[in-house]
Amino acid sequence: MNEGVAETVTNDPSAVERLACLSNQLLHLILLPTEACNFRCTYCYEEFRYKRMNPEVVRGVKNLMRRRSPGLSSLSLSWFGGEPLLATDIMVDVLSHARHLTGTNLGLALTSDVTTNGYLLTPKVFRELLALGVTQYQISFDGPPVYHDRVRVMHGGKGTFDRIWENLLHIRQVEGAFDIMIRLHASRFNIEALPEFIDSYETAFGRDARFELYIRTLSRLGGPHDATLPVFELEEGRRAVERLRSYADSRGLRQASPRSQDSICYAARTNSFVVRANGRLNKCTVALEHPNNQVGQIHEDGTVETDRGKILMWMRGFRTGSSNELKCPMIGYADPTPVPVATVRT
Repeated sequence: MNEGVAETVTNDPSAVERLACLSNQLLHLILLPTEACNFRCTYCYEEFRYKRMNPEVVRGVKNLMRRRSPGLSSLSLSWFGGEPLLATDIMVDVLSHARHLTGTNLGLALTSDVTTNGYLLTPKVFRELLALGVTQYQISFDGPPVYHDRVRVMHGGKGTFDRIWENLLHIRQVEGAFDIMIRLHASRFNIEALPEFIDSYETAFGRDARFELYIRTLSRLGGPHDATLPVFELEEGRRAVERLRSYADSRGLRQASPRSQDSICYAARTNSFVVRANGRLNKCTVALEHPNNQVGQIHEDGTVETDRGKILMWMRGFRTGSSNELKCPMIGYADPTPVPVATVRT
């Protein structure tokens, strides 16, 4: 998928790390087994276009992994949606196939993570996914129940806090190695109540090193309600998050580190692709329908067509040396008119 793009690398002190972003020995697939969701969060930007990954796309993903596995040292499967746990059977199918490949290629390391709303993450589902190698989980909250249940709601408007919290309390009892990142959104709507959430989190999970807290501001990501979202201005939000992180530190909580200015987004990596439920390839999980975010298609036999010109634009930060373009290559690449470029079949 990344043939012919290594020439964009520049001489740089961090060249070894950056070359990993171009390596044919690494493959990162962000899989959307469904683009449907049981939630209707007020700040969501997704359109829920495709209910389930087409069977031919599932076969295409499995065949792609089979074709690539002999030359891979690392295969990373990230699960996204929609809500991926609405299609747990597809996850199990693909993960089982991936684990089989690691049995035939002893040099292949498999890692897997999932971004889920947590509502369907029952202990039974969690144990099944953990046994298949899904060891990293990200689940979001918007404060204590009275705040969370006004923005992270079910399709019919019902609150979701209690069910998610109960699932996590049960998961805490499961033995094994895994990491659960609790993503806490801060906004003008809930900022005063977030210390209360942190206190409850500390009581429930603060002594379990497998849980970590990630505090960040609520963002506008292109959803229909962006104009009315109670988001902070940039500097105001930075100060608010700093105060909350300091408070969490005072409670002795393990916290996820914010991305550094030198970090490289998965979308800038030439060996990372989003596979949509309909087989379309994207680079970024935001702005899914943006024309510049449509970079190819996967076929049932595991071959892919990729738009080399667009991919080069996503990874342009390696050529320009811009940390901003590496950290978020979508910024500055928002022309809605598709660029006519040739496709390459690999």
